[in-house]
Amino acid sequence: MTHLDSVRELASVLNPQNEARPTVLLGAGASFSSGVPLADESVKRIARRYYAERIVGGTVLPEQVKTSEWMAWLNEQDWFVRDPAKLPENFPLAIKHLLTPQAYRQKVLLDLIAPDGEIGRGYRHLAELVLRGLVGTILTTNFDICLPRALNDKRPHIRHVAEVNRGPDDFREFDIFNRAQIVWLHGKAEQYTDKNLAEEVANLDPKLVGALLPLLQSTPLIVVGYRGAEPSIMASLLGESGDLAFRKGIFWCHRGGDLHPNVEALRNRLGSNFKLCEIDGFDELFADLDSELARQQRHLGAPVADAKPDFDDRPMDGATLADLDLDLALHTAHQYSRKLGLREPTAASLKVFLRELGLLIDAGGVDRPSIAAVLLFGRDPQRFLPHAVVTVTVDGKKRKVITGNLLKQRKDLLDWAEQEDVNPVLKVKVRGRHEERRAYHERALIELCINLLVHRDYADGRPATIEAQGNSGIIFLNPGRLEERVAAKLKLDARGQFEPVRELTSPRNRALCDIFYGMSAMERAGTGLADVLNFAKEGDGTAVFSVPPGSDEFRAEIFQPATSGKSASVARDTRPIGTYIVNLMPFASLPAAVSRVRVSGTLEAIAKKVPLNEIGTALIREGELWSFAPAEFLHTILKPVMMEATVRVTSRNELEADPDLARVLSWLLRKHFEGQLRGLRSRGLMIEPDRKSNRRAYFVGERSGPRMMIYDTPRRRGIPREVVKQRGDPPRMWFENEGIAYEIARLGPIWGVRVKPFYMFTGPDAQTPLPGYARTAKATRRMKFDRNQSVESDLTFWGRFIAQGAPVVNMGQGPVEDLLLEGAFMSLDVPEEGLIDGDSDNDKMSA
Repeated sequence: MTHLDSVRELASVLNPQNEARPTVLLGAGASFSSGVPLADESVKRIARRYYAERIVGGTVLPEQVKTSEWMAWLNEQDWFVRDPAKLPENFPLAIKHLLTPQAYRQKVLLDLIAPDGEIGRGYRHLAELVLRGLVGTILTTNFDICLPRALNDKRPHIRHVAEVNRGPDDFREFDIFNRAQIVWLHGKAEQYTDKNLAEEVANLDPKLVGALLPLLQSTPLIVVGYRGAEPSIMASLLGESGDLAFRKGIFWCHRGGDLHPNVEALRNRLGSNFKLCEIDGFDELFADLDSELARQQRHLGAPVADAKPDFDDRPMDGATLADLDLDLALHTAHQYSRKLGLREPTAASLKVFLRELGLLIDAGGVDRPSIAAVLLFGRDPQRFLPHAVVTVTVDGKKRKVITGNLLKQRKDLLDWAEQEDVNPVLKVKVRGRHEERRAYHERALIELCINLLVHRDYADGRPATIEAQGNSGIIFLNPGRLEERVAAKLKLDARGQFEPVRELTSPRNRALCDIFYGMSAMERAGTGLADVLNFAKEGDGTAVFSVPPGSDEFRAEIFQPATSGKSASVARDTRPIGTYIVNLMPFASLPAAVSRVRVSGTLEAIAKKVPLNEIGTALIREGELWSFAPAEFLHTILKPVMMEATVRVTSRNELEADPDLARVLSWLLRKHFEGQLRGLRSRGLMIEPDRKSNRRAYFVGERSGPRMMIYDTPRRRGIPREVVKQRGDPPRMWFENEGIAYEIARLGPIWGVRVKPFYMFTGPDAQTPLPGYARTAKATRRMKFDRNQSVESDLTFWGRFIAQGAPVVNMGQGPVEDLLLEGAFMSLDVPEEGLIDGDSDNDKMSA
């Protein structure tokens, strides 16, 4: 069996469709690539250090001792096994005879097991499998920190890692159903229960063996990096004294060479229940398994709640699934899955996915959204939490209340923070010249806005507030004091002010943090405030954080850069970020496959024989019907007109790889988009008929006259826009109609609708296009009125009109649920370095 054969075999064992999750047993070989030595190297290091510190009295460093010195001395010891092939067997003997007293023994061992730099990639990939629920319990004979470090780095997505047998009788956290669990077979060095003396490794604690037996009886066991020398494992746990037949199988991973006699004995005893798997190494195995099982996960249900769950983890009284925007939830779930490398849920599996994240809770047999779910995806969260709003003011005026779910509030707050009167433009002195820069670093304001939304105390009935104070600064006030565990580690002065400590955190709302991190809207916990201070100081401003005495609210203040000279509008350099809008509305979600079947007749003819409208949008190409509807559903509806026995399913990846098939996929997507446009006919938008290419849609007049649209943006409400304008007077009257050309486009892996605004020139009825020559002449004259600054305004209008103000649009009809279009155009953030370095040859940076 080759390494690849072993990967395929073990991938089938780890498949989430199997009833039982495998248990993994790790030995010293797992930590070798992390810089933790194997048993033979450990003997050498212990002997070299002992010789340097005890035999020659510390007059030389261990690395300065020559091999001939310590090896000659070691060979003189009566207890030393001199056979080079049996050097690893000296490990427990070296600990027993050299590492005394106990304090010295612990110090040497902890130094010995410390990873040399970054832990090996195998542990990272193993942690990914645990995150996706494919592995749960890991038994380890090691006592280094590689495994717990890899799992802890997955927090808060792995909310808790249970640790068992760290010290004597430490079985409190053991549960065969734990999501992530480490069992220290030889104990943990920090608690000094490591069992490496010859007498100590003869048997495991009978209580530990008794706890593990039900687990090993009911799950497959995968053994990696373990040579099988210790009697405590091979006899007490895996041998005949353990009374285990391993009916689920032992999969023993081996790098080649002779098996240890203990392993051969186990192999003979178990017969066909023992499988030897040749591998290239621990890192290679788990990297390949993670790749082989990419996007596969086991749905484990909602995380087990603590006795007192966080406020945002509690069920929202009175709320149901109907109170959630499930299209927005699906879009967000896809972002979360891509960030964490999980399999993206479909509309059908969305509820299961939300349960696993703890956003749906079983309350008496009814799926009840959690408070976090209502805050994140609620259609009207203020109906349940009226205080979950943000009040913003500028110089005590222009009061505005930011409402809606947190994803909408985030967008509206960031748009508000970009306004001129909130983040004004300053003249920046750079090498004797002046440039224009924003008063506050954009990323600092983003961090503060996200912090305000994610970390506020939603159990407190007061709203959060933001006060922009002219040429001074901006104050962010959040109800709720700091968590006690964090406050105890901060040094608050008499005014309640403190310096942020990087990586010090205690998330109040873990579910909110989890989703915002999965959306890439925030970084790892504990860096936000420290980053704000750094950004502010980079531009010669500052930031102050406090919990004022006698107050129960958190206060963050960011101040503008120091002035230069007498002018309050001149300051020193900052680094800006330019946002560029691309005229592409990306699809937030696409079905994973297309259903195809040969049929007789056209769509019109088929519609007379079967209820074709029930399958939604479809097309026919060369006698073959294409649809995003499920194959089983199509078979039920189309059976009377099918010319083959079954409906074929083709994955989207396969279609995208073939240019001809990709064009048909583009055609099907366009038909769905046109379905959305047809739904806007009542708002005055009409698809231009009889066009085979360069497809367009435009507004028609209202009762053969001008048409006015009223729409909202995050900055302004009730904006009037005349989309059909009258030009000239009767009888030579004509109209200028706004419209768009549209096509399906693909940018790398991203599919979307490319939109290009244009003007249609129509006759007296404000609908019928003028002759071609007349339109060309008027278009030429109209071009001189177009300016670049109007392009963003046009795209903003069209995006909000097409999506009707929604963040995502479900364009599936009938049974198609996974076809979502984002309600805004794609934007790119590009550093605008410009003249920062004073280099006139590089004073522009292309976008």
